[in-house]
Amino acid sequence: MGSSSLTEIASFDTVTRHKPVILLVEDESAVREVTRQVLEHAGYQVLESDGPREAIRLAEAHGERITLLLSDIVMPGMNGIDLALKIQQLQPQLKTVFMSGYAEVAVLHKAVRDPQSTYIQKPFTIDVLLARVAEALARPVVTTATSAAYPILPPEGGVAPPSGV
Repeated sequence: MGSSSLTEIASFDTVTRHKPVILLVEDESAVREVTRQVLEHAGYQVLESDGPREAIRLAEAHGERITLLLSDIVMPGMNGIDLALKIQQLQPQLKTVFMSGYAEVAVLHKAVRDPQSTYIQKPFTIDVLLARVAEALARPVVTTATSAAYPILPPEGGVAPPSGV
């Protein structure tokens, strides 16, 4: 009888270690903090980054443990779509959810049409966030090259986001 309870504990421990790991990349600290809390409360493990450079470092350090990239699109230094392409070179099975408050930018509409990614318009509700993340995680992995799926964004400064967002 003692061994079966040990087996149950070991099985439970194994399940808790296999929670999906989300790499959250958001340069706005308040949005990043709330998003991380919501995801962790929902049972996800979250690695958070305030920008692309740190996100790439985390992706290199954690490799295939990362299941999903949840990234802002418009960030200083590198946009979220280019970041996704770079991380997918390390982790080809990576699924993506992009967030942005700049829906009027034409390239965002191209990202929305890409079958490999999901898009969330900021501000978003907890329900929308969790639904889009679950939808992305449930999507089967497509093994075709992802580089052709994403549009090319102008270099930094090419997209002028409205102030105060």
